[in-house]
Amino acid sequence: MTYDNLWLFLLPVLFGPFVQEDIAVIGAAGLSVNNPAFTPYIFVAILSGLFLSDIWKYWPGAAARTSRRANRYARKPKVADFAQRMKHHAGKTLFTVRFLPLARIPAYVAAGFIKVPYWRFCAWIFASAIVYITLLFCIFHALGEVAGEKAKTFVPMIAVAILILFVGGLYIRLRIMGQTPKNDPR
Repeated sequence: MTYDNLWLFLLPVLFGPFVQEDIAVIGAAGLSVNNPAFTPYIFVAILSGLFLSDIWKYWPGAAARTSRRANRYARKPKVADFAQRMKHHAGKTLFTVRFLPLARIPAYVAAGFIKVPYWRFCAWIFASAIVYITLLFCIFHALGEVAGEKAKTFVPMIAVAILILFVGGLYIRLRIMGQTPKNDPR
């Protein structure tokens, strides 16, 4: 990669989170390990893409406030209690769901529905994105230093495989084994 064709690599990094966030961040971390001179550019591109791919998810929740059916559902005691707790602990919730597969989008939509201030929503999305990306970049660069040149090729593939296995395991657990936990009296 050279400065002349850097944009060819940064465009997929920028738009990757719109397709699948975790794989895009893992791919960006792997790309930065293989091209350390371009790490700052890759970091900014993935951070911008991650932030932009998340902030729009607030608005479907905000739009759902106009639905009578959604508002009727929101008035149920358990849902109203959950909404109150989430609004009160919006920062902790929005930061935590960044690291929980399959929880991110519902939490972001819920934040819009329960009227978490948009500036606060964006601030927590940005903060959690910086921590997430920094953590993965540090892990990848540390593994690249420890394991050498061969790891730079295989670590991103192994990370994507682990992520696919984890998400696949969650899917199988929810679909095949039932969605109700064993302790739930339903």
